[in-house]
Amino acid sequence: MHQPAEADRDSPRSPILSSAISTMEVREGRIGNAFACERCRKHKVRCVPSDTANICQRCQKARVECIEHVARRRPAKSRSDPQPPNRLRDFDKKLDKLSAIVATMAPLPTPLPTLPLVATLPSQIPDLSQKSSPPLSAPPSSATSVAKTPILPAPGPISESSTTFWETMNESLSCLSRLDPIIRSISLVHMQMLLDNYRRMVDFFPFVTLPNDSSCRDLVLHRPVLMFSVLTVASYESVPLQRTLSREFRKIAMVRIMNGEKSLDLLQGLLVFIAWHHHYMDAQAVSVPILLQLCAGLASDLSLDKISAHVRSPLQKEDPRDREAKRAYLGCYYLTSNIGLIESGKGRGVPYSTTLRNYASELAATWEQKTDALLPIIVDMCQFMEDVEETFNGRTEQALVARSQVNRLSDKLDQIRSASKLQSNDYKTLQWLQLAARIYLYKQAAAIDIVDRESAPWASGFQLSLRVTCLRSIEHFLENSLKLPNSQFDFVSMVDWLNLVSSVIGLSKLVLHSSPMPGWDPAELQIARSFEYFRSQLSSKMPQTRDVQDSNEDVFERFRRITSVMQIALRSAPGGGSPTSGTFELATGSGRTVSLLQDVSLPKINGMSNGTEKLPSLWKLNPTFDTSSSDVHWRFLMGTV
Repeated sequence: MHQPAEADRDSPRSPILSSAISTMEVREGRIGNAFACERCRKHKVRCVPSDTANICQRCQKARVECIEHVARRRPAKSRSDPQPPNRLRDFDKKLDKLSAIVATMAPLPTPLPTLPLVATLPSQIPDLSQKSSPPLSAPPSSATSVAKTPILPAPGPISESSTTFWETMNESLSCLSRLDPIIRSISLVHMQMLLDNYRRMVDFFPFVTLPNDSSCRDLVLHRPVLMFSVLTVASYESVPLQRTLSREFRKIAMVRIMNGEKSLDLLQGLLVFIAWHHHYMDAQAVSVPILLQLCAGLASDLSLDKISAHVRSPLQKEDPRDREAKRAYLGCYYLTSNIGLIESGKGRGVPYSTTLRNYASELAATWEQKTDALLPIIVDMCQFMEDVEETFNGRTEQALVARSQVNRLSDKLDQIRSASKLQSNDYKTLQWLQLAARIYLYKQAAAIDIVDRESAPWASGFQLSLRVTCLRSIEHFLENSLKLPNSQFDFVSMVDWLNLVSSVIGLSKLVLHSSPMPGWDPAELQIARSFEYFRSQLSSKMPQTRDVQDSNEDVFERFRRITSVMQIALRSAPGGGSPTSGTFELATGSGRTVSLLQDVSLPKINGMSNGTEKLPSLWKLNPTFDTSSSDVHWRFLMGTV
């Protein structure tokens, strides 16, 4: 910024000289405060020069360009015009000031639906001293060119509310460190855009919905942890920014938990952070089961299972915060129930109870949010899968009992699906949950050991039908997943993504790890070809890398890479799983059975006959790629496979 000359600043003026100068300014037009930059003039604050040339302290702190104000002279008044009285002239000046204030408070133009352009650290921004810079209020289309490593949208004017929010977050981390300076420059306008993104995502996790009248300023002031988690999950278009926000959110959440904070804001923030955790899974960070235990502990400390449900008078309305607390408690149950199924044998953090069913029914009856109608159906589905787990937990059963239990559970699932057909057509997350429950039923039933196989001649055919039905259920789930619009793959929650990953892994297990069974041959059923088809279709529908220069692997690139390795393993898998290496068996007169496929020539490896040598299995060469392990789902999500 320009500094006044020493002579002008130090030389005293006499009253006569001052009066003459004042008269001259009135006649020739007065020059305004030419030493304040455009940004300080707009905010009507004092412009203090910094140690760096051509930039003031406020612009330096906000990391924006300091644009010099070009003073413009007012046209000199005509001498023929009579001078107005002093009172009238003062009134005109006040009116001009009020007009200027109203002009600065005019509403901003409606932002575009997409995120603004990205910028980088100040050290990576090229020298703009010799280029004309657009004004701060210019739309994103007129911004400067994007730098190499996109981190943040182009910084705009940071309001006092935004600054207060980040300072509050910094105070939470005072015992550890300060927030990353990159995310501290997120403006309130950018926050509002991410908040709009989250409103489109919430259909896939209808347990932390935002009130219709809530604004970005409300969340910043009253729900900072929830706002931080919303910013994290909604910034999926920039992998570096999302990972930075994820790292900082973990710090904020852990500090607040260690300080003994127990609030609905903290619980909702953790639930949202877990719900889309597959986008920023980190092997070095706190695991999802531990985060779920923290949520269950917070729900217990807040007594969310004992929210008052007494009858209220028509004049006494229910507290909206109670409804949010009930949704949060249902969200804890939903996550612990579905994610807990991946790690069978471990207890549920939030077990099923009639309280959960009552909460879901009350919210559906109130119907404050459009997704409240899904809550009773989701609770029924979670209870159904727990019923399946408890029914076949013994792993051994008599054939007649196993068949009756499968029929009972299958009829129960059909009843739930028929009663919720309309909701399933409107919400993909409910449709995926019901199809995944069917897979889980037949996978668990096919894994049991029939103890009276010899005395029940139909037992072998029954088990074969269970395995084939499980295969068809997986194919039905994957076929349905192809109907999801491309733009919504970013929105699916972690439960939906886990079900998708489990289906793909289950399809490969039927080829690589299925036990021998008469009549079962993966080669005849062409499971490997089905895997290649679904893998190719899903990979083409999922979003592509938004920045080719970004070295971070997003969740969709991870899916393509790991399923590609699985596809190679399926191609090199051994022949049939049937004891006679084929599904078509022929009994001979000697009492033994042979396969009709016994004369089919074996494949060749590297041009040599495959007479005695065998192709080593992929998991023997690379032990980390063992799809039969119980934690393969987590290693799949974290990319450590």
